[in-house]
Amino acid sequence: MKYIKYYVSSKEGESNCVIRSFCKLYNEEYEQVYNDLLEIMKELNKDSYNDVEVFEEYMRRRNTKQIDLNKNIKIKDLKLDNEEYIVFCSDKKDYYHMVPIINNVLYDKNEESLNLYTISIYKKLKDNKYQ
Repeated sequence: MKYIKYYVSSKEGESNCVIRSFCKLYNEEYEQVYNDLLEIMKELNKDSYNDVEVFEEYMRRRNTKQIDLNKNIKIKDLKLDNEEYIVFCSDKKDYYHMVPIINNVLYDKNEESLNLYTISIYKKLKDNKYQ
């Protein structure tokens, strides 16, 4: 798997891995993703847009589904098709992260993400319309 440095932030310079991942995968602006996540957070009565239920609902609405593939292995060892994915991952301690992988290229601010372990893998399906 290759790595390309990718970083995007809000107009105020703030950045969040969930929002960055969605910006890359869905080709959306930071503020739009942030606002959409806040709306879903309120709909689901959650405390954070980083809540798993919130970001999974965001992806569901964009035809991105969780797949059963290569869980609990290092990102660098993933064997993925040349398609578009989001990987929710961790260092197996207390650090959680999200990254986009597009055509076997990891886009993130830090190459160290290649050494994180997968928790959930989501695949963007070809038809990207809301359900």
